[in-house]
Amino acid sequence: MPKTTFAEQVNGLTVRYQRRTPALQAVATAVGVALAGKAGSRLLHHLHQALSWATLLNCVMRVPDPPLPRLSVLAVDDFALRRSRRYGTLVVDAESRLPVDVWDTRGAELLATWLRAHPGIEVVCRDGSQTYRAAISAGAPEAIQVSDRFHLWQGLGRKVYEVVAAHCQRSRNSALSTIL
Repeated sequence: MPKTTFAEQVNGLTVRYQRRTPALQAVATAVGVALAGKAGSRLLHHLHQALSWATLLNCVMRVPDPPLPRLSVLAVDDFALRRSRRYGTLVVDAESRLPVDVWDTRGAELLATWLRAHPGIEVVCRDGSQTYRAAISAGAPEAIQVSDRFHLWQGLGRKVYEVVAAHCQRSRNSALSTIL
């Protein structure tokens, strides 16, 4: 006679094919999110729940990503993966200052495609790059393009340096002409 096991599923108390109750799973996930790895495992051991650090990390990886808020103000900038060799693109929600997406390239077509897939973007903060200007114009033509604070200060500093250098050059030339 074959052996069979019967277990009735009680909503909120048991889940099919699981080793932990939903309440214990919620505790393990909360501890894993707060402490992760070995520290979380040690805390659960003190709470008389023996879970390894790997199991705890698996609990954290099962947590779904939070939904993206409605994006209206974005910041787009590039960063160096390998300086002077390879660059990536970072898209940030400028209101919450949280990263939204990242790519290992800084091409215009990928950004334009991403902007088309996310309608409703009103303002895009970017650097002075012609690549990003073209991508934003193609992907979100109704969006206002603004320069970020860093690049404004950098551009202002560069212009002030050029003006002062030109003024110093003229001063030297006039001083030399009066001496000669």
